[in-house]
Amino acid sequence: MSDPATSVPVPDSEWSFPPLDRASPLPLYAQIKQRLIGIILKWEQADRRFYSDEQLCTMFGVSRDTARQAVAELVQEGLLTRSRGLGTFVAVRKLEERFNPGMDFLNQWAATGMPMQASVLAFERGPADEAVAATLEAEAGLPVLFIKRLRTAARVPLAVDYRYVPADLVTDWTEEAVHDSPLHRLWQKVDLKTGDFTIEAGIAGPEEVEYLHLTPGAPVLIRTLRYREAGGRLVMCGHTVHRADLVRYSLSVPLSRGGSSVPDIDRSGVHDD
Repeated sequence: MSDPATSVPVPDSEWSFPPLDRASPLPLYAQIKQRLIGIILKWEQADRRFYSDEQLCTMFGVSRDTARQAVAELVQEGLLTRSRGLGTFVAVRKLEERFNPGMDFLNQWAATGMPMQASVLAFERGPADEAVAATLEAEAGLPVLFIKRLRTAARVPLAVDYRYVPADLVTDWTEEAVHDSPLHRLWQKVDLKTGDFTIEAGIAGPEEVEYLHLTPGAPVLIRTLRYREAGGRLVMCGHTVHRADLVRYSLSVPLSRGGSSVPDIDRSGVHDD
């Protein structure tokens, strides 16, 4: 076991980190915090002390107060711990979200000791534009409900959800109703049959900078989705933008020798992440 009294060496900051953007509206401590989260989630030395404030000052070329503010927020959010006389240590690692018939991402996060919360950023009824209507295989102008949510765990922003649902299916929904799982609420009203997903890499734009506390151009994961009911109608579409430094996906695929189809969704465990 390594000696926890010995900190890891200071890396070559010019090689290891993109430079801080001192002209950005995002404060320097927040930019440092973003970079440190990437380090924390790849940390493989649980018994090794994290970088000291002095090391962070050297790594990023900032004042001690700026470095301490970044670390203090990470401690408050549960990603780091500090012990008097011992130093700072990493508390958590990256979560793997598993794709399986249940799609129960909410409970996956809760099982790690970091339950997920969602705050509603938009809850609006109106006509679908051509792009949304095409995704829903409907005519432009179809009345839809648009939901935008920010998801966090341990007060760390993880993802922004964008969802569109035909308004006739959710006439009784309120903003409070979608703090939990919009998909599960939809399942209670219609006979869901399939969910189609794609995942691709992207870069942070203005909304990701604002909501996910990313720097412009930072990597993100974009997951698009469409859910279809048993009669063939598309009943929800949208996408989620995840911080690529905090979440990774894995896929569980049932296999058989006889060519039988993959089992339907286990509706008792449907959750919208």
